[in-house]
Amino acid sequence: MAKSGRGVVMPGDELGVIEEYMPGSGTYEDDGKIKSYSVGALDLDAKNRKVGVKVSRRAAVPEAGDLVEAIVTLTKDDKAVVKIVAIRGKKGLSGDFTGELHISQAAKSYTKSMHDVTNVNDRILAKVITGWTPYQLSTADDNLGVIFATCTKCGDNLVLRGDKLVCLTEKVYERRKVSSEYLLRE
Repeated sequence: MAKSGRGVVMPGDELGVIEEYMPGSGTYEDDGKIKSYSVGALDLDAKNRKVGVKVSRRAAVPEAGDLVEAIVTLTKDDKAVVKIVAIRGKKGLSGDFTGELHISQAAKSYTKSMHDVTNVNDRILAKVITGWTPYQLSTADDNLGVIFATCTKCGDNLVLRGDKLVCLTEKVYERRKVSSEYLLRE
């Protein structure tokens, strides 16, 4: 259980159990456990046996429908794991947030492997599908996908040439699901 001196609580943090406390504002009950629904300060009312979260209005937390920029940290055949670094239209993140991009949400058409969609260290633009951690993301829309990538061989920036990404140093093309907002164009 979270302690009152802990400071900031994040979405999904366990704050207590329903046998000991009543869920207060900014919380939800999950299988007998009281969890934080938002970012904020722990609000523990020991006298009334109630636990809640005082929501910080300055804290930016991903919500379903938000467009986020993220850095890919792991790519497997069926999913990519990302670190969310910005939320479009909101100021500063209130903490570290992890997202997952499942292959079924990567593109509108059939995709054999996530390695055809994105790679480690790519910066992507994605839509948040769920409002809890790990945040489920989608890059299926045309404006979503990779917005910046580097060559897997030499690390140089990939440039968008037509509809393909090319490393000008290695003279190779790399496959990605490219956003209409890709940053480097030829």
